Amino acid sequence: MTVPLSEREQQILEQIEKDLYQEDPRFARDVRKRSSRSRDIVRARWGAGLFVLGLVTLFAFFISSAVIVGVVAFATMVAGIVLVAGSVRGVAAARRGPDPSARERATHAFSRWEDNLKKRYRKD
Repeated sequence: MTVPLSEREQQILEQIEKDLYQEDPRFARDVRKRSSRSRDIVRARWGAGLFVLGLVTLFAFFISSAVIVGVVAFATMVAGIVLVAGSVRGVAAARRGPDPSARERATHAFSRWEDNLKKRYRKD
């Protein structure tokens, strides 16, 4: 159970963070990167574990032929894949660094793809 910080405690925490960034910005940046990476690694491990659990459950489905077991196996495997994919994307983004133009490039590529599809299937 978490208890929210009071306004005064929040101000103290912000002041400590500001002082840390001013005194040693490289250390603060490394700690921030390390904490996000470690969260992504934990998520990837949980995802891999869920996938393996789903795979084991899938074998149980083949043995028992109970549909609910198959549904649970499928859902567990999908959840594992989603966790792994999200954590891999987070690690890749952390390595690349911030790229503000990536969204613009993706939007442009999608609109080109959409235009090509419209041209291909246009009824003349």
